[in-house]
Amino acid sequence: MATPSQIIHLKSLSVVVGLILLVSITMSANPQASFNPEIWELSWSDEFEYKGKPNPEIWDYEHGYLGFNEELQNYTDQAENARVEGGVLIIEAHLKDVTAQRSKEIRKELKGSNAKVDRLGSQEFTSARLITRGKKEFVHARVESRARFTTGRGTWPAIWLLGDESKQPWPLCGEMDIMEHVGFKPNHVYSAVHSKISNFMNGAGISQEVILEDVWGDFHTYAVEWDANAIRYFIDDVCYHVIEKGNRPKDDWPFVSDNPFYLILNIAVGGSWGGKEGIDKTLFPQRMEVDYVRVFKRK
Repeated sequence: MATPSQIIHLKSLSVVVGLILLVSITMSANPQASFNPEIWELSWSDEFEYKGKPNPEIWDYEHGYLGFNEELQNYTDQAENARVEGGVLIIEAHLKDVTAQRSKEIRKELKGSNAKVDRLGSQEFTSARLITRGKKEFVHARVESRARFTTGRGTWPAIWLLGDESKQPWPLCGEMDIMEHVGFKPNHVYSAVHSKISNFMNGAGISQEVILEDVWGDFHTYAVEWDANAIRYFIDDVCYHVIEKGNRPKDDWPFVSDNPFYLILNIAVGGSWGGKEGIDKTLFPQRMEVDYVRVFKRK
């Protein structure tokens, strides 16, 4: 994460801007710019006005211990971890006691991931990671989600987009993080981009930090728009983060018309960032509620 260089106030948003090597970050010429119906039309949405499993025509699940970022959660497709009720999608991370045999299995599954498995003890974290891969993919679109989430230390909820890893592995495929939140910094949310050169693994990721008043007490709408030349991030229709292609080499800008992205909604537990200051086990379960997801295409 870059050292903050300035603080910009937009209505109720306190925006901490990070400038990173080889990055062009500017504020929109009209920072209050909202959704423009002259440019965008709805392509698809999930308003979660039903009950039960997330719509299988839109959503799929990742399963198990994925071994990413030293995270400690076991992703499942169980209703306690992902369900629709009360007009929202609920993604919920739980902490469970497990047997000695299951503890051995967990350690075996996490072997080689650098995850701090000693933090688990005789317990297991379960969560959900919903994806639209292979079902709903899109290019040069506007993606928005209205959501809220709890803030326990050790949690790492996220709303993000990933490019086609079957053609190019991460980070070459591209990643756009619409919203990330780490529980040890309550109410600080982040947007980010990762590509061949600009990624957190080499210390050159592009990110921007926004301080909200209450990420659980209030729903906020998190959105991204992108085209061949720029990526724009919004919170509650305030454009606060713009990344321009500029003079980047072609292989460092995977946000092109032939590279479709898909949406991911998840809560991670622990990890190299989310678990940086430990995990408060007394605060589980933790949840993210999503009021809707909407994807727009250009007219």
